Amino acid sequence: MFVWFTKVDAKRYRITIDRQHGPPLLPRFAPGYDDLMPHDLAHYVVEEYFRIGLGVWGQLAAGGGGIFTPAPEDRSLRYQRRVERIGTVGRSDMARSEDLVVLTVDTWQRSTGRINGQTRHVDHDLDEETLAGAVRRMGQVSEQWRALARGDSLSFTWPAELTFNAATSARGRRHRNSVSSRN
Repeated sequence: MFVWFTKVDAKRYRITIDRQHGPPLLPRFAPGYDDLMPHDLAHYVVEEYFRIGLGVWGQLAAGGGGIFTPAPEDRSLRYQRRVERIGTVGRSDMARSEDLVVLTVDTWQRSTGRINGQTRHVDHDLDEETLAGAVRRMGQVSEQWRALARGDSLSFTWPAELTFNAATSARGRRHRNSVSSRN
């Protein structure tokens, strides 16, 4: 899956996705614009760095939907079921992603002096070196984002080895034989 984060103007950015699984997704303006690190870009950095296979971006790569939608003609019942299945299978990855985004962004912002004092507490099992690596990566991507002119984009390729293949996996499938019949 290829992802472009485009700086549209001083308050907006757009995300465009080209993926191999599922119908094409419409480009969309994203919420949470920030001059240093837009929210969805922070999710991408964290999920890629911590190798979270079914967070926001992994679910999209697998053919799920989340906050992105395909064109109306591609919103079939089959697609809706796939989105539901991927969302169910990825529930714990989504929770982990949210926690690690909060932790990484807050730690990064403190390291830059952008915020001081207490932030939300997130339970985690990370060693300091791993967290420091994620903070460094966030700083690198932030520098790239800040350097963009209006209309320019950052592009990323989602790691293929993190992409859940819904077509070949039994995870999250409903099995007809698992429901007992009643007479």
